[in-house]
Amino acid sequence: MDYIVIKAFTDKNDKHHYAVGERYPYRGFAKKERLEELSSKNNKRGVPLIEEKKPEKAAKVEVEKTEEKPEKAEEKKKKSAKK
Repeated sequence: MDYIVIKAFTDKNDKHHYAVGERYPYRGFAKKERLEELSSKNNKRGVPLIEEKKPEKAAKVEVEKTEEKPEKAEEKKKKSAKK
């Protein structure tokens, strides 16, 4: 699971300063206990500092349906003009 910083803090374990919006941890993996501590009020600051990053939903792309592709329409015009 990925976690994102919601309150800036300096980690007591790795001394890295985390800014809001940054990924936690900035490298490697964190222990489950540490993640629970930082994502709850059970830390030195008394407020959640990180939260689980929610997966982004894929954007829906609408495809326009056309009766004919432009190239085919032009070919048909050329063929009918030759006749």
